[in-house]
Amino acid sequence: MAIKPPKQKNSAAKKLSLSELILFCRNFFYLLNAGLLVEEALLALLQQNLSRSFKITLPKVRADVISGESLSKALTKSNAFPPFLIAYITVGEETANLAEVFQKLAEYYEEKAVVKKEITSALLYPAMVMAMMLGVIILAMVTVLPGYARIFETSDMTLPRLTEWLMNLSRFIITNGHLIVIVIFLLAVGFVFFVKSLRGAEYLALLELKVPIMRAGINYNLALGLSLALKAGVLISDALPLCEGIIRNVQVKKDLRQVHNDMALGEDFSVAIGRLPYINPIFIGLAKTGDKTGALPLLIEKSYEYISVEYKANLKKFAKLAEPILTIVMGVLLAVLMLAVVLPTFELAMAF
Repeated sequence: MAIKPPKQKNSAAKKLSLSELILFCRNFFYLLNAGLLVEEALLALLQQNLSRSFKITLPKVRADVISGESLSKALTKSNAFPPFLIAYITVGEETANLAEVFQKLAEYYEEKAVVKKEITSALLYPAMVMAMMLGVIILAMVTVLPGYARIFETSDMTLPRLTEWLMNLSRFIITNGHLIVIVIFLLAVGFVFFVKSLRGAEYLALLELKVPIMRAGINYNLALGLSLALKAGVLISDALPLCEGIIRNVQVKKDLRQVHNDMALGEDFSVAIGRLPYINPIFIGLAKTGDKTGALPLLIEKSYEYISVEYKANLKKFAKLAEPILTIVMGVLLAVLMLAVVLPTFELAMAF
């Protein structure tokens, strides 16, 4: 069964959010499992209290289905659904098992939502702490230090180098505040354009593969996608192109295409995927056993279960480490700022 991710044309249609995909897949499963046809299920969905994105997308999808298009082709034309979902629905249409496919997709996106929530929880508090402390530092630089500077200027005392440096920095920020904001804005815009360029995407992809927590995330997505596809009866060689639709890293996409080509030349999956240095060794080891025993779908699923537990544990460790590290760093910066003010103030008080 050769299933390839559909090529979607650029369109103004808005991509559905993760929560909307969960709602769509879960409701579609219930409706199909109740015996409704695809067209009837779409009509039932339209009669519900849907989001604006659904109200724009689903009528067009239903019209295409009524005109004779398959559901997968209709969803492709809408340009609102991810390639992986559409390719997986194609599997369900070819195997006459569409209801179960929607159930698996709902479970897949629910799992993605849980991981996304854990990542957000892991990053939110450290980010808030850092933003708050940076705000305090900037506020002190533009309001507190200028007042102390005027006091020190009236005396003949020699300021410590740290205090003098911070005073000069404070004056520069106050004098060139608008220019600094413009420069930061231009740098942010330039970074966005760089990330969206091919060269920028390749650079960030290689950088991502060097960061352990991001590398673990790639292994998690790959194992989850392959496990889902293999459970639907898709061959491993055909499952690899499907996984390109759920992995954003351009280098990994390129590597998966090479693995697919190597398998087309007769290599085992475990040998081809084993050449990639960032793949989890447990995944490779279980894949080797699967190639030898013919139980590859089962062992890929087992590897996903292991990688999932490990990845979530690493997220929690990252959250626990990030918070104290950021707090220490920002605390040191605050201490330096306070030291720059306290030292000359103490000397000034001693002079009197």
